[in-house]
Amino acid sequence: MPNKYLCPKCRSHLKVEGRIIISAKAKDGSEGLISLSPEIGNYTVNFPSTINHKSGDLLNLFCPVCHQNLASSKHINLAMLIATDEKRQEFEVFFSQIVGEQSTITMIGDFADLFGDDVYKYQDLFKPRQMF
Repeated sequence: MPNKYLCPKCRSHLKVEGRIIISAKAKDGSEGLISLSPEIGNYTVNFPSTINHKSGDLLNLFCPVCHQNLASSKHINLAMLIATDEKRQEFEVFFSQIVGEQSTITMIGDFADLFGDDVYKYQDLFKPRQMF
């Protein structure tokens, strides 16, 4: 499991007391801070009552420090963070900005590992790691 999660823009640490903290804005303009599980494949999200959301809604996710959009250039529905493992190796973590969608992709170099029931929607955007 990754030890640290960083904003890809300002490199601020986003993991606080065991949760990833991100700013979210719904399509109706409601916003607040959400917390995500740092465990790859765990899709538990805690929403504040200030964000109006339902399953299938696209949220816009932002760094709570520099306020830059975390949307990935790979796909409008995906956000991206930098993670580090216990050996301090950095890798990219892509995850869905769609409420209720279970898609996570970890990418080291050119190769990716895909997780979640809905990841098939994005698998063509990534080169899966070769299994030998």
